[in-house]
Amino acid sequence: MCRWVAYSGPRLPLEDVIFNPKYSLVHQSFSARESVVATNADGFGVAWYGSRSEPGLFKDILPAWHDENLRSLSRQIESQLFFAHVRASTGTSVTRANCHPFTFGNWSFMHNGRLGGWSDHRREMEGLIDGAFYKERTGTTDSEALFLIALSHGLREDPLAGFTKALSSILRIQAAAGAAEPTRISAALSDGTSIWALRYSSDGQSPSMYVGAPFEGPQGADKAYVTTIASEPFDNEADHWRAVEEGCFLHIENGAVTQTKIYL
Repeated sequence: MCRWVAYSGPRLPLEDVIFNPKYSLVHQSFSARESVVATNADGFGVAWYGSRSEPGLFKDILPAWHDENLRSLSRQIESQLFFAHVRASTGTSVTRANCHPFTFGNWSFMHNGRLGGWSDHRREMEGLIDGAFYKERTGTTDSEALFLIALSHGLREDPLAGFTKALSSILRIQAAAGAAEPTRISAALSDGTSIWALRYSSDGQSPSMYVGAPFEGPQGADKAYVTTIASEPFDNEADHWRAVEEGCFLHIENGAVTQTKIYL
């Protein structure tokens, strides 16, 4: 499966998150500690927000640890909100179009997990994508499809409702088809101001997710202050991190976290 990190806080170089920590995202790309596979070498991607509303985007099919351009760019690019993702394919081809994050307008999205029965029921699930969004489909992954299905169900107006409606529709298709494979989701979404994250599975075994503040926050910030959501911690400081419960939808803005339990 994949590993990812989402950051929103004081402006800093991407390098400080994806390269410099002891168990950074790039370290996780070849030695993940809380994943069913230790190596995530099927491409990478970063999306960052700067002076424009739409995010910058850099993706490639090389392993993250092997791309000198990524290291160089991460030293120079500073942002107060960015996503980074390293991919382990679950069956779809290794192409740039299949690398995360995915973007639409000012929105960015990344995912770790799978939609149960995707290879057998892809046609029915893709049928949930509205025509206005289907024309944006460039890859073949269930992750991109999930993003477009959620957009089709009102994600931009209400991320929680959009994702809940999208997942309910997907689960109905899987139930009708008798799909045995579980759906497991660990995903993050941003409009350039806030970050939303979802940890959900149909079998109670969602991919890992943590929230925390591993970097120095504003003066006087308390323990509730959060800058980072990650697939797994990238340091050994236990008080930096808190595991996200199964079936939770998070909203993070200006360091404040709102958590909502979802029931499908």
